[in-house]
Amino acid sequence: MRSRNSLATRKIPASLLYEEIDGVPYYYKGYRSVLSRQKTREDIMGASALQSAIVSLLIHILYKYLPFDDYLIATNEPGLHIATGSNLSNDIAVFNQSSLPTPLDDKYFSVPPKVVIEVDVKIDLPINLSETEYVYDKTQKMLDFGVQKVIWILTKTRRTLIAEPNERWILTDWDDTVEIMPGCSFVMNPLLRSKGVIL
Repeated sequence: MRSRNSLATRKIPASLLYEEIDGVPYYYKGYRSVLSRQKTREDIMGASALQSAIVSLLIHILYKYLPFDDYLIATNEPGLHIATGSNLSNDIAVFNQSSLPTPLDDKYFSVPPKVVIEVDVKIDLPINLSETEYVYDKTQKMLDFGVQKVIWILTKTRRTLIAEPNERWILTDWDDTVEIMPGCSFVMNPLLRSKGVIL
């Protein structure tokens, strides 16, 4: 049987890296099970049915209410390069179309999105870092980079965190209206009920 130390010293494949903040690598939740061959990479990288439904419904809302020609709505874990040693992944990133270089290339986005929406924490948290600390640190990094609003949707607690620069951060529940941008908002519980996702 392999010891924990043998797993710790084994080189972790780059494909298990979710993101990097200030030079610190963060790996997909469950990556240790892949290293010990109990699971495959595909087993740990997929989103849950609830997470997928939330992302899908929010993309629908965004495309319904935001002018198509003015915004690019990026999903499928768009990479965001904010500084050397800091490369983040997002669930949904809404960019002003005019801020993007043309044509887009095969590198991470290097301009701040207008809005980022995250659904749950996808990393395996180190022992010395709580989920709350990670969420707050990542959120502040994005705001410092120039993101105008960061929204976290947390499925375990059914809470939503809304953060904007130089504003008090708001933690609310799924029965409250959350404005993504002027004229574009959602209420999570009724939105999910409309598709039979939750009762």
